[in-house]
Amino acid sequence: MAYRLAARLDDLWSGEMVGVSVGGRRLVLVNLEGEVHAYEDRCAHLGVALSGGRLAGGMLTCPAHEWCYDARSGRGINPKTASLRRVAVRVEGDEIWVDVDAPAGAGG
Repeated sequence: MAYRLAARLDDLWSGEMVGVSVGGRRLVLVNLEGEVHAYEDRCAHLGVALSGGRLAGGMLTCPAHEWCYDARSGRGINPKTASLRRVAVRVEGDEIWVDVDAPAGAGG
């Protein structure tokens, strides 16, 4: 695994999300109570950037057609058959690192 710096925790407070580009891949980072999750920044429906949507109550909502995902697991809430592509993430000190070289995995 080859992790790359994606952001600093100061740029992603608890309860927030941010879109970033790392190694040519667009990602959305989500901070839920200090736990950071990373996904490809695209809705499973039409590929719309999720970073332009909403994060509320642990739910990530697409701005285009309101598809909803559990921000902790990437699993679809509406519809349940959808899932986000997870990217490995780790936090070291105040830095958020992601592994964009590993194959993207389905949520969950």
